[in-house]
Parts: sequence; structure tokens; C-alpha cells
Amino acid sequence: MPEELVIVLAIIVAALWVVIKIFGAVSKGLQELSKELHEGRAKYRDNAFQKKRAKLACYVKAVRPDDLARAERTTSKLQSEFERLRSETVWIAKPPTWEKKRFQRQLSSPQTEFCSEMNIEEIDAVLCPNEVSWFDKESSILARDCIYPLAAPVMECSEFREQFVPSLELDEATLEVDRTAIREKYINRFFNQELLEVEQYNQRRVAILARYSDLNNQIHAWNADQRMLWNRYVQDSKRMAQEELDNYRLHAREYSDECNKEKGTVSAALQGFIEGKKELTIARIQCILGTLTMPWSIPRLWEIDFDEEQHILIVEIALPDVVHRPPIKTVLLKSGPAAKPLNQTERKEFIPKVHPAILLRIAYELFRNDTSKLVKLLVVNGWVSFDDPTSGVKTKAYTASLMVEHHQFASLNLKKLDPLAAFQSLNGKSAGRIIDIIPIEPVLNLKRSDSRFVEAKEVLNTLDGSTNLAAMDWQDFEHLIRELFEKEFSGRGAEVKITQASRDRGVDAMVFDPDPIHGGKYVIQAKRYTNTVDVSAVRDLCAVVRKEGASRGILVSTSTYGADAYAFANNEPVTLLTGAELLGLLKKHGYQFRINLSEARRLLSGL
Repeated sequence: MPEELVIVLAIIVAALWVVIKIFGAVSKGLQELSKELHEGRAKYRDNAFQKKRAKLACYVKAVRPDDLARAERTTSKLQSEFERLRSETVWIAKPPTWEKKRFQRQLSSPQTEFCSEMNIEEIDAVLCPNEVSWFDKESSILARDCIYPLAAPVMECSEFREQFVPSLELDEATLEVDRTAIREKYINRFFNQELLEVEQYNQRRVAILARYSDLNNQIHAWNADQRMLWNRYVQDSKRMAQEELDNYRLHAREYSDECNKEKGTVSAALQGFIEGKKELTIARIQCILGTLTMPWSIPRLWEIDFDEEQHILIVEIALPDVVHRPPIKTVLLKSGPAAKPLNQTERKEFIPKVHPAILLRIAYELFRNDTSKLVKLLVVNGWVSFDDPTSGVKTKAYTASLMVEHHQFASLNLKKLDPLAAFQSLNGKSAGRIIDIIPIEPVLNLKRSDSRFVEAKEVLNTLDGSTNLAAMDWQDFEHLIRELFEKEFSGRGAEVKITQASRDRGVDAMVFDPDPIHGGKYVIQAKRYTNTVDVSAVRDLCAVVRKEGASRGILVSTSTYGADAYAFANNEPVTLLTGAELLGLLKKHGYQFRINLSEARRLLSGL
């Protein structure tokens, strides 16, 4: 029984499975058939739609201009350019620039006693003349137009350019329909896609135009604001430009004034030099000395005097102290150049050349710039200022002196000569080859007071303050000179023999000085002159000195000496004392007096 039941159940299950399979196959077939029928109907409808649409398409045309992409690019570019311009545009007024050039003065530099340590190699630089003479520099100064050489400031304003907004026109997209050939319902049914595309195009067009219009409004507002700021910027720029132009004109005027002042000074000095006027001649000599290119080891101190009548130029200059501050030399070591002191042989060779070299250079430059040969006789005296080792007192001693005429320098070549040999050949006075400070007596000193001596002063015992020595009796004058030198020499143990007064017999006094170095027999002659003492008087005195066997002659005058007299005396054992020096010698012994040459000429001419 149970076995039969199992068989029955198995048969039933198998039957059900078969039925299910059959139903599934039928259902799938029906679905596929339904799908095929649906697709067929859809294809049919689509074909019918397309045929109908194609039939109606000739009555419908979608017009969409191809401008939107270009318009968007134009708008974006304009937006970017506007943003850049807005960030870069700043209206800040600035004053125009101009170059300020100060006037470079060509006149002499200020005097100073400062000097550095001397290197022996600098002797070559001392003997090297200026590349450009003062005469040439003077000519260039006088040729100036004194116009400020640099351009005036010019206002430079940036231009304001309004941001330009071009017009933007975009046509609408439209769907053109021949409504006589097609019904309205067919337009929406068959051309809905075209309608949608036209609508999307127009929406995009409206957005672009709105963006462009907003940008246009921003640019117009920015242009208005910037125009106002730019106008203010231009006004500020003009004000600043005018201020700078005023400053430029003031500076240019100062430049021209300084230039014209220097030009006038140089012109006056040159003209005064040509005419032999004392103050202007000294001014021009100051220019020449002040523009010399000398090593910094040479002090830049000098004093100048000029005799208008005899055209004698006296220049006294400071010299470096080569004894207490000897020069050095430069030697090359493995570590490089080094400064070393001179050995004894080098000191003896080089130190005696220093002062003569400086005096030769000074004389050379002065004659070089005296093209008109105004100076008949030039005297250059050099002094050294030092602390005396024996007392510690600041001491000034003359160590070199040179008296020369123009023709003596005409053929000299400073670069090749031996300074000491040349100095000695010109009869210069110095310590020679002795390397110590040995004071000398200058061949001719500066006049320390006015050559006319118009101020009334006390005179010797029998004379009152109104007496003019230049107008006194010639015998009284000779007696006065004899008395003076008796006082001058008696303090040194010398014996003064007074000769009998006689008019110009040649000897007014004889002095016998026992000093073994500076002593000897002196012949003194007095000349009460109101005019310049010429060379003949010096020659006569030299003859008397030789005749008397004297070691030196002294000629004393109330007047001055000519250049030829000094030149002749420079090579002879005679000393010339002018009226100025006579006054100084008398004052030394406690006497004061006056000399007035003009007054003496008038008084003596009336006798």
C-alpha cells in the first residue's frame, strides 16, 4: 500500500512539473509574440510619424543664429580685461624727476697744513707738471656760457582712456512655419524638439545679454569715477611739476651764478695780472698754486707778495719735514707691498732732493702760466714747521730759497733733471746734502707791511714823529744808518768803525765781526732814495766789497730795488735791505718812524 502511494505521488509531481514547463513555454512564447507585436506597432507608428514629419518638414524651419559662443567669449574677455584694468589703474601723482648737478669749481682748493707720510717715489710726482696748465683751464673757464647743462623737468601724465564697451546684438532663434500648409496641432506634435531647442537658445541668449548689460553698467560707472580721479591726478601732477620746475630754475640760477662768479673772478684776476695789479696778481697766483697736482705728503700752505713797480713775485711755501718725519719706501715682500724706512745711504741720496724738487716745480708752474712774462723776477722761499727737539716749541725755519728769472726755466725738463743739481745750478740756497734742518736766510723775504709806510711813528732821539726818513738830509740819513748798525753788531762782539760822512763815496760804515763762521768784514752803504734803486748801485757796492776785501756788502735804502738788482745780487756777496726791512730793523732796537716816498718826492722836487 505505501509503495503504491509513493508511485502515485511521484506520478502526480512529474505531471505537475510537465504542466509547469508547458505553461512557462507557452507564457514565454506569448510574451515574445506580444513584444514583437508591440515593437511592430511602435515601428509602424514611428515610420508613420517620420513620414508625416518629413512630409511637413518643408513647411517648418528652425532658425538658430550661431552667435552665442562668440558672444560668450567676447563677454568673458571684456570681463577679464575690465578686472585687470580695475586692479591696475591707480592715479597717484608724482613729481617729475630731473638730475641735479652741482657746479664744480675750478679755483684753488683751501690751504691746509695737513700732509701724509711721504713715500720717496713721490719725488717723481712732484716733478711731473700738471697735465692741464692753469692757463688752459683758465681759458676753458672764460669760454663757458654758464648755462645749466641738464634739461628741465617735464610733466608726464598718464592718459585716461575710457573702457570701451562695444554693442552686442544677438538675434533670437525662431521656428518659421507655413501656417497655410500645416495645422497648429501638427507643429507641437511633429516639431516639439525644434521648439525646445529654439526655447533653450533664446534662454541662453537672454542670459548672455543680461550679463553683458550688467558688465556694461559697471564699466560706465567705473569710467565716470576714474574720470573724476584722473582730473584730480592731473591737477596734482601739474602742481608738483610746477614746484619741481621752480626748484630746477632756482638750482639752475644758482649754478649759473656760481659759474659766472667764478668766471668773473678768473677774468678779473687774469686782467689784473696782465696789468700788473698787486691784489689781482696775487689772486691769480693763488689759483695756480691751488690747482697744482701734488702728493698729499706736501703741505698746501703758502704766502704771496708782488711788487707792482718792479714786477717781483715772492712766494713762500710750506715744505714737508723730511728730517723729523723722514720719507719711507715701498718694498715687495711675499705677503705683498710693505712700507719700510730708508737706510742711511738712501736718506743721504733722496732727502736732500725733496725740498729743491718742490721749489723747482712751483717755479716751473708759475712761469709756465705767465705767458705774458709779467714776472721779471721770481723768488720762492720754502719753510718747515716742526717741534724743536731741544725745546718742544713749534718752530718755523726756512730751508730752501730760489731766485730765478723766466728765461732760466725755458729749457728745463722737470721729468728728467736731477732736482738737487738743477737747484744748485740756479744758485738756489738750501742745506745741500746735509740731512738736517739747517735754517737759511731767504734771498728775498715777503714785505710784511705796506711799502709806502704812511703811518707816523717815533724816530731816533733828535727826530720827531712827523719826520719822513725818505725826505731827511742825506748826511743825517747816512749817520742814522751807521748808528743803527753799530747797535745791531755791537751786541755780537763786533767792532763798528764809523766813516766820515760823505755823499755817496761808497762806504758809510765798516763792521768787523769776529765770529769764525758768520763773521768777517762788512761794508755798509746807505741810499736815501725816493725811486727804485737800480742795478748800478749794486754793481758799485760789489766793486767796493772787492776793493775793501770785505766778506759781504750791505746796501740799505728807503725805497725798493729793481728785479735786475735782485738778480745781480743773487750771485754776489751782498745783502739788499729795502725801506720795509729798514723799518723792521729800527723797530727791533726800539725806534719807530715813517717813510712816505710820495711825500718825499714832492718835498725834494721843491728844493
